[in-house]
Amino acid sequence: MKIKEALNSLRNGVLYPVYYLKGNDHFLQNFFTEKIAESFFYTDPIKRNYLHPDDTKGKEIIDRLTTTDLFMSKQIFIIRNPQQIRGKPVQSLLEYCIKPIDNHILLLINDDWAVKNSFLSKIESIIEPIDVQTPFSNDVKKWANYFIKQRCKIAEPKSVDLIVNIAGDTLNHLENEIEKISLLVGERTTIKQTDILEFSTWKRERKLWEFLLVLGEKDYKNSILLGKTLISNHQTMVSLIYPLTAFFQEMLFHKMKNGTSNIYRGYIAIPPSIRKRLHYFSDGFTSNKLRLALRKLNKIDLRIKSQYTSDETELIQFINDVIG
Repeated sequence: MKIKEALNSLRNGVLYPVYYLKGNDHFLQNFFTEKIAESFFYTDPIKRNYLHPDDTKGKEIIDRLTTTDLFMSKQIFIIRNPQQIRGKPVQSLLEYCIKPIDNHILLLINDDWAVKNSFLSKIESIIEPIDVQTPFSNDVKKWANYFIKQRCKIAEPKSVDLIVNIAGDTLNHLENEIEKISLLVGERTTIKQTDILEFSTWKRERKLWEFLLVLGEKDYKNSILLGKTLISNHQTMVSLIYPLTAFFQEMLFHKMKNGTSNIYRGYIAIPPSIRKRLHYFSDGFTSNKLRLALRKLNKIDLRIKSQYTSDETELIQFINDVIG
């Protein structure tokens, strides 16, 4: 089920005792949870219970979920990644989903769209999952317009396209960038492209993403050119180790998954212009070459912390070893 359909049901007064959210966009997870809370509690104080199998044993989760007070007060229970629950409590949770307790709402949140096991299959046979993955580009633009309108601002379509390209990797990131730009333009109503380029935190990293793009395409000449530009613009090899490592880790992940999952698991926020190409970039490298790149980066990291070395020399040598 698309989140839009689920939200429409809420607006029409339809509220279910159990929901299953599937996907890793934390903004959509939180947005939907808040809408549930508003509909369920209305003007009453909101009572949320966050339960995580990493922190709480399965039996304790079930005990808290099935315990009611004398007043049968309303409560929301949120279990993140319920597939991590083990043993007998798994069956108890399935039974609860079939026969939930009055005045309790349960939200099961699974961050990993691709993960499959018998428990999740049974959950999906009981509850239709709600898609909370980061939307595709056209829907991200709709969210961008929503965030802009919320702040009593307007933006031309080209400005919306620009902010989506810069910060549309997750809705959380997109909302934060629009919030910051809206504050910085002050009382002016219209957000211009120049505002986005001036105030966005991505401006100072633009050359980095251009560098990763040509590196992924194995464009040797431009990789050397942009690499030298980065170093001459006060970047250091130390500052490049982190994004380069994440970039090659993501390509290796795609290679190992062999196309069975396109969920982004990165440690840095990669803009859509690069993220959507990660799978294609990985096709241009062998697994051994990707592992070599990661080993080279590790050795560079150790070397620059223990002895004097030239940042430009290290970067050019790395480019030679990986795509030369």
